Amino acid sequence: MDEAQQKCLRSVKSVPKKVNRKMDEKNCEFLRKLYPVIRDYNGQLPNLRDIFRPGAIDWLLSESVKVDDDYDEDLDPPESEPLIDFVIATGYTDEPDLDEEGKPLFRHTTAIHDVVRCYRRYLIPDLFKIYDKFDVNYTDEPDGLTHFHAACEWGCDDVVKKFLELGQDPDCLPQEPNTTTVDPPLHKALIEDRKEVVELLLRSGANPNLTNNEGKTSLHWVRADEIGKMFFEIIDEMNQPLQIDVRDQYGWTPLRDAVMSGSREWIELLLARGSDPNLSDEEGSTPLHYICMSYDPEDDEKLAKIFFKSIDNMGLTLQVDVWNNLGQTPLQLAVANLMPNTIDILLNRADLSSFVFPAESYFGEDLKPWLEESQDDFKLRLASGVVAAVENLEKRGYELDRKDALTVMNFFSKHKLFEKSAKKVEELLIRPDLSLYDLIQLQHEEVTKQLTHSDYVKLASLYKRYYQHPKMNQESCAMHLCEKLSWRFFRRWALDPLLKLTHYRLPILCCEMIIEQLINEDLYNICLAAEDQNS
Repeated sequence: MDEAQQKCLRSVKSVPKKVNRKMDEKNCEFLRKLYPVIRDYNGQLPNLRDIFRPGAIDWLLSESVKVDDDYDEDLDPPESEPLIDFVIATGYTDEPDLDEEGKPLFRHTTAIHDVVRCYRRYLIPDLFKIYDKFDVNYTDEPDGLTHFHAACEWGCDDVVKKFLELGQDPDCLPQEPNTTTVDPPLHKALIEDRKEVVELLLRSGANPNLTNNEGKTSLHWVRADEIGKMFFEIIDEMNQPLQIDVRDQYGWTPLRDAVMSGSREWIELLLARGSDPNLSDEEGSTPLHYICMSYDPEDDEKLAKIFFKSIDNMGLTLQVDVWNNLGQTPLQLAVANLMPNTIDILLNRADLSSFVFPAESYFGEDLKPWLEESQDDFKLRLASGVVAAVENLEKRGYELDRKDALTVMNFFSKHKLFEKSAKKVEELLIRPDLSLYDLIQLQHEEVTKQLTHSDYVKLASLYKRYYQHPKMNQESCAMHLCEKLSWRFFRRWALDPLLKLTHYRLPILCCEMIIEQLINEDLYNICLAAEDQNS
């Protein structure tokens, strides 16, 4: 060890036994000076206990993991932390403080607790090479987080196994009731899909019915179908009683959470185990309501199909027309969220005679662009979804009234789905017999003959491929397609208002000829003018 290294390491002796764990600029500067020493260290590695005061290494480790507090865990993590590597290389391992009776003191915050909070969890396996006394489960004061929790969350299988072999309670219950806010270890492992840890905990007797502070049990956190199967198999092997329909503080059951996560096989498993599909939450919404609350063209109908198939296989009775606290049925929500395929499935079971078209206050209100979706993609998806949803209802016998029609028209206006002008686009195929250019050239009536309502939805999902063409005018193309696929709807509802505004002095044929020359925004304004005249 050269003189500079000796001087730097000697300066660490000034670190007091009890140190302020709050990171500040002075601490950062100290570590910045220390890092070059340990990184370029040469010669025989020192015995750190001969250099550092008691507690100083613990402090240094904690401060070092907080230096990179802005680390983004979604990015590839760095390979290691220099100070941790250096401490491991010296062979240093933690020795717990003892109380007056010579027993280890468990209430102690370590670097492991700190890395969990600053999202540098990738350092946990290395830190367990230092904090390797697995009969000592250090507990952090604020929320009851322990080393065992950290090992379960990060999937340190060997560490979890060693803790359990040395008598660790798999539920890691707090010593004092109602003093912890941390989730049980089984919850932690399930949230992160740690299959091996989940198996270790269950086979060691972890309670699957244990709830966290939000009232959730372990079943609320199952997301991976493979883990779900294993979960039930072990529960059956061990004859563990299992509460399948526990409601959390919001009234959400595991089945509702499975629906929200889109875990189709897990939904089947829960229903097969006897989960009640009709249980509602504090807002009065059942799992079926939640199936109808989001729209993804690729997943539209898939959840509903699985749900109803499982219901039928189990011989269960499902309340399809139930209202939530806002007076909304699943069918209304499916219409409001523009889910034409799900609408079709629901109409096989719902009572259409009592159906009320969604109010304008929530029609399409929850729809947002997807992460990688352009604004033009979004607009075309909205326009195609509205037309398809309305046509599905009408095909089954529902008759829209003028208020319903205005709700749809106002939706087009709000989202700026009206075309201002059309431009020529390149000839790209929609179908083998129909190009995008041909579609643009067709008259409105011909478009309605060429495309079905399901074609509209397919067209919206394929549109991203079209606009990537270098000669394609994305916005012009999208708006023209919105105009084409919805023109028949606007034309149908604008005829009577135009007749009324002309005081029925023009023949119907003449009014139809006028309408055929107008764009949707003009037709919308005619409808609004007629409504103003009524009020």
